[in-house]
Amino acid sequence: MRESATQLREQRLQTLFDDCQQHVLAQIIGPFGLSTAMFQDKTGGNVTTAHNFAQGTTATDDDQARYARFRQSADEFDRASYAASTTDWQRKRDSAAQSGVDGYTGKPLSEDFDLDHVIPLKAVATDPRAHLALGEVKDGAASVDKIKTLLNDDANLVGTDASLNRSKSDKDAQEWARANKAGQDDKTNAEHYEVDPKRMDEAYRTASDKINATIDTSLLKKQTGELLTTGLDQAARMAVRQALGLLLTELVNGLFNEFKVLIKRGVEAGKTLFQEIRERLGRVIQTVAAKLPDAMGQLLGGGVSGFMSNLLTFLINSFITTAKRIVTALREVLLGLYRAFKLIAMRPAHMTPREAMQAALKILATVVATTVGVLLEESVSAFMLTIPLLKPFADVVSPVLVGIVSGLLSAYLAYQIDSAFDRQARDEKLLDELMADAQRRSGFAEELRALCDASLRNVEQYAQAMQGYADIGAAYGQAGQTSALTLASLEHTNAQTREQVRRSHEGVASIEHRQQQIDAFLNHL
Repeated sequence: MRESATQLREQRLQTLFDDCQQHVLAQIIGPFGLSTAMFQDKTGGNVTTAHNFAQGTTATDDDQARYARFRQSADEFDRASYAASTTDWQRKRDSAAQSGVDGYTGKPLSEDFDLDHVIPLKAVATDPRAHLALGEVKDGAASVDKIKTLLNDDANLVGTDASLNRSKSDKDAQEWARANKAGQDDKTNAEHYEVDPKRMDEAYRTASDKINATIDTSLLKKQTGELLTTGLDQAARMAVRQALGLLLTELVNGLFNEFKVLIKRGVEAGKTLFQEIRERLGRVIQTVAAKLPDAMGQLLGGGVSGFMSNLLTFLINSFITTAKRIVTALREVLLGLYRAFKLIAMRPAHMTPREAMQAALKILATVVATTVGVLLEESVSAFMLTIPLLKPFADVVSPVLVGIVSGLLSAYLAYQIDSAFDRQARDEKLLDELMADAQRRSGFAEELRALCDASLRNVEQYAQAMQGYADIGAAYGQAGQTSALTLASLEHTNAQTREQVRRSHEGVASIEHRQQQIDAFLNHL
């Protein structure tokens, strides 16, 4: 048992050394190699969310132009930029005059009336969501024409008394109605201007629904299109990265192993160095070609993880802004989770559930190591920039250095997982042996108990037999006494019989004597 455990440890150490080479190459080629070349991850992700836009974090140049226009309106609001043209405004005013009813009070509309924006121009003009959803970019500059059209829609305009409109100004209609009239603490604006609450609420709801629905629909359409475009792009890039990463890792490993053997053993007798190299390269190419089916299989996993990471990044950035390293880490995490889940849910036929779980844990360990490496890469690069000799090479060396460390950490974690499963297997084997021994002991105890029961039954039967023997002895004793009495009686009877026989003989003799005397007498006569 000790010898097998030692052999297993040596085997695990050799596996660790081999895995170190595999993991280091995979990390340098994959997350820290091809990803750097193929992906340009950005803070906030590939699609601008409303949360990020409000903070100035944008994914595209067009969104940056929209943000610049939003800041311009927020910093110095220009009402004229959002007001309707004179001709259009007069047409809308004439339409309100034809109704003849004040939109807020319900009274007849006076000749001195104004058209009021129920939702003020400034409220929407300084709303980042409106600029993100409706801003149109032309020649690098964002236009607010769509926002202007929405604000001056009939649903947001109400004809009302001029003095009421000037009092309301750019205030929210409902807040203005609840506020006290300037200089009159005993009356609200609604009471002073005799506003009909139902009319004002209805006008406010109609305007809000129109503006919010337009902004929400436009934003949904914009972000959905961008999510599909960027998601498919990420899926394609990630699929290619996975396939290329697998083939390149196999190629580099094959070249490394073949030339290591070549250096160790030298050129085979009868061959030239060129022939030896050509044969070894041929074997490497065959090995890489044999991995093509596996590379094709990697396409799906890479594509799914690329698309889902793009979507997940968008969802997260709807609430918090993620750094670009987080975006990279999310892609690697989702890829690892997909591979681990696939391994467990669709377990290969040659694997037991235990082996599938072990392999899945090793994948997750690699995900952890890669994620740590991705998050530390920028710090390592920044540190190297502080060293004059390394500064020119920081961008090139830091991914390789972090890839090596991540690969070594991945291999070590995989080794620890294998060791833990081995210990668990040994513990389970020992437990099985203990359980088998316990079962054997239980069987022995059961047999011993049965033997004891049989012995007790024998003792009980022996006791019953002894009691029977005692009863028989007593019966024999009584029979002996009876026999003794019978013998005495028989002896007495025998004595009497002998006496009687003696007397009978004497009587017969006396009779015979008498008969002789008679015969003699008779003969004498």
